[in-house]
Amino acid sequence: MNLLLVPHKYQSMISFGTVLLSILLNLAAASTDRDIQIINHSGAKVAIHWIHPQTGDMVAQGEVLNGATLNLNSFVGHEFEVRELPSKRTGVCSGGDTCEVDYFKVSTNEGQGKVNGH
Repeated sequence: MNLLLVPHKYQSMISFGTVLLSILLNLAAASTDRDIQIINHSGAKVAIHWIHPQTGDMVAQGEVLNGATLNLNSFVGHEFEVRELPSKRTGVCSGGDTCEVDYFKVSTNEGQGKVNGH
């Protein structure tokens, strides 16, 4: 799967098979809070989880259908997991028995990126 994160002023990119997600961050100059918009262009449904920084617990933020958008409020440094969900029709993921998983971190760095080859 390919996961593409494209924020408004600061850019993040994550390759994650065929999943393409766009993250739009509206950045306030003196603040660490961020409005994030996740747009799924993957062809598959994905689940988004915030990773609690102290406990590592996965906190569900929502599921995003292909072509749909999820808006979140977050902060610089927050980490998220993006997990492909099995097809309702076939019961399997695009990779077969294993659903693809990847991670992204909210950052202030312009051109932030991560690429994973799958």
